[in-house]
Amino acid sequence: MIGTDIAAFLEGPVMILLSTCDGADRACIARGSSIRFDRRNGHIHVLFSGSQWPDVGGNVATGARIAVTVVRPSDYRAFQIKGIIGSAAPASAEEQQRATAYVARMLEIMAELGVTTQQLSHTLTDRDLVRVSFLPTDLYAQTPGPGAGQRLEQAPI
Repeated sequence: MIGTDIAAFLEGPVMILLSTCDGADRACIARGSSIRFDRRNGHIHVLFSGSQWPDVGGNVATGARIAVTVVRPSDYRAFQIKGIIGSAAPASAEEQQRATAYVARMLEIMAELGVTTQQLSHTLTDRDLVRVSFLPTDLYAQTPGPGAGQRLEQAPI
């Protein structure tokens, strides 16, 4: 489902939102701090701050549903990937480094687009990171316009 074009898009300069559901099936969201597609097993690994987004952290369990939306800020090209959580754990040292680099890069990119560090610093963080791994089940185009919400097998970029 996730081909090389989408994998490259995920690992490019994208803003990340995660969504899980609580016991009453209410959506809870978090801003992601890194995303990676594992080409060996097809899983997506996304990092978020468990202390900053405790509602999402409380819903992260093996077998639970997750939706991750990625948006390229320069042109608002966007995709949503839904799946089933396979595992969650504290971020490794390598993942922590990747998240720190991601946050710095995204703050730089957003500043170039007129969004200040002060505006993002309370939601975009590399503290207390949790890694959630999931196997994608559905892929949707979310770029604003007539194709938004269209289910995709593999989208061209």
